[in-house]
Order: sequence, then structure tokens, then C-alpha cells
Amino acid sequence: MDGTILGQGSFVASSANLTNPFPGSGTIGQANAQIIQIPSGADWVKVMNYTQYGTVGTTGAYFNGTNNASNGVEYYWQRGMAAGTGIVKFKGAASAVVYADTLVSGGFTLYDPSLNVVGNRVVTTATTNAKQPVVSTASTAGVQVGSVVRMSNTAQTDVNGVDMVVSAVTVNTSFTLLAASNALANAPGAIGGAGFYRVINVDPLYYPRRRFVTNITQAVNARVSTSVAHQYVPGQLVRFSIPAVSGMIQLNALPSNNYLAATVLSVVDNYNFTINVDTFAFTAFSWPTIAQQPSSFPEVAPVGEDTAASLIIPASQVPVDAQGNLINSANSGLLSDATVNTGFLGMTLGNGGNGTELTTPILGPSGSVAWSAGDVPTGDTMYWVAGKSTYGGL
Repeated sequence: MDGTILGQGSFVASSANLTNPFPGSGTIGQANAQIIQIPSGADWVKVMNYTQYGTVGTTGAYFNGTNNASNGVEYYWQRGMAAGTGIVKFKGAASAVVYADTLVSGGFTLYDPSLNVVGNRVVTTATTNAKQPVVSTASTAGVQVGSVVRMSNTAQTDVNGVDMVVSAVTVNTSFTLLAASNALANAPGAIGGAGFYRVINVDPLYYPRRRFVTNITQAVNARVSTSVAHQYVPGQLVRFSIPAVSGMIQLNALPSNNYLAATVLSVVDNYNFTINVDTFAFTAFSWPTIAQQPSSFPEVAPVGEDTAASLIIPASQVPVDAQGNLINSANSGLLSDATVNTGFLGMTLGNGGNGTELTTPILGPSGSVAWSAGDVPTGDTMYWVAGKSTYGGL
């Protein structure tokens, strides 16, 4: 078995939902994390950046908004290495000379959604009272734009336990929960003190998924915002569970509305979709405040499909994740609403982090994205190979 190759392949570094970190200028920046499938798990993985191997190095690539990152060319992980780490080779600035280091974060993390993998608990010192709360912390290792985090033990009891996407990161200082497009309907109600956060590395095992609702507009076709990527497609039927403190309980499935199931009319973006319900005269939606706790949180859950609506736009019945990747095992077309087990074994290739020796960022095994002066992205071409060893490591 020693040295047996379980799988190999290639991918193009993903720029989905990313923007040029220096608009109007040719720049290099981090890519989205990439998940690769590896049958039966791996004992070692090697990733090579085919694009960067063929060019001189840079120490001016953007990572979390700052252009001080080096661009890696080769990455290696072996069972026994800590999650998120890995060995990296990179080139010096404007040089073909190759150096090596160990990634502190943003490297390799085993992917197994059956384990409901969450990151280690990290201390926070404060959270702002805002529709997009800013969380202060001395360590943002492993947190990037698009990461999902879960807060706990803070004074903002109406935020604790709710998975939320990260929209901005200031390295080892703070990160921002939610984006402008899916911000809370109102601020939590008070400043959050010390607490903790964890990075959430996997989605629930089964698709389609229940999501927390952060806002709903009063409109002829209401727009619904979710705290993480909803992953719904037009034609899917959803039901709402909205606590009384949040208003708009008229959307709940009640005898008076014939146990309403709303149809998803359109997908605005990863975090917003419209429904076929006129909420203009409904009670305004609000996020439960600290003063209203204890309370449940507003949720939306998939319950089926409106076949007639789906047939109007069959090309849109393709479930994708926040990076634009097809959701594993999910069906396209009229069966896009079907409940499926999305689980597989694999490896999450991170987008980089500080080195142990270098102490400044090195872009990770998910590759990098080159932006033109016209803000057009081109992702690196990446090759990988994964295998088994006789004794398997630690």
C-alpha cells in the first residue's frame, strides 16, 4: 500500500464572489478555499501551483486586504500535522529562488462533514452594536472573507450560536460579521463583551438546508436575507418560522394563510432571494434584540418544490455553494429540491496565512487570483495528488 495514489486532479483557483482588492489595477490576491474529494481519506497530499512555478515570486500579493503576501508554488501535508497547517515552498520577491516554511493557518484541513467539524475556540474581546457587528480578537488565523463563524458566551445573546458569514478581516485585530446585503435588520441592542468564536468548516450534511433569516423586506415580492449562503434555487418551496418578537409572523405557516409555503422566485445573490409573497402590509421584520432574549431566531426551511415555477426557468435549477461550485450529490432540474446526503471525504485547501518563520502571509494551496486593470480575474492552475501510506502516520 505504501505510496498508493488514491486520487489526483487539477482545478482553477476560484474567484467567485471576490473583487479586485485594488480596483483598476493589476493585482494578485487570495483565492477562495477549495475542497477536493479523496476516496477513503488520505495520508498525504501534495499540491503544485502550475502557474506560479512558471513566474518570478512576489511579496506584494493581497491577503485579507493587505498586499504583503508571498505566493506559494508547492504545498505538502501528511497525517499527523495540525489542522490548517502544512509545508509550503515559495519564491522570493522578483526572484526564482525557492524558500520553504510551515503555514500556521490556511493550509490543509481534513474534510469530513459527518464529524460536523468546527475550529478551535478563539477568544474575543468585544463586539460592536451594529447591523454588521465587528468582532475584536487578537487572532484571526484561519478567518478570511467568506468564512463562516459562530459566536458564543458574549453579552450579545441574540448573536451567540448563529452561524454568520465574514465580510471583512483586519489581521489579528478584528473581523466583520455579515455583509451589507445580508446585514441584520437592526443592531443587536448592546455592545458584546468578551467571548469566543469558532470557524465552522462544514455545512449540515443534508441538502437543502435550513437557514437563519437576518432580514425580510416589505415588498410585493419580499426579499429574504440569510446569515450564510442559502443555496436555494428558483422554484423551491420554503416555510418560515419567525418568533413574535421579530414581527412579520404573517409569513409563518398558519391556518389563516392555508399553511403558507412560499416559492423562491429568484436568487439575488448567495445571501438573498425573493419569494412570491406580498409582505407590503405585513408587520415589519426585526432581528430579536438582547432585551428580547430568550427568544428563538427567525428561520427558513425548504419543504418541496413548485413544479410549475421550476419549469419556467429549468436552467436555474442548479444548486451551488458560496463559491459557485456544484453541491455534491445535489440534483439539477426538477429534482433540485430532493433531500440528498452531500457527504464525502476529502481535504479543504486553505487560502493561506502566516508562516512560522516568515511571520507574514503566504497564499495557500487553493492558489491565487490575478486581476487585470479592468478588474477581470484569472485563477492559477493547480495540480494535486493524494495517497496512502503503509502505516498511515499519526
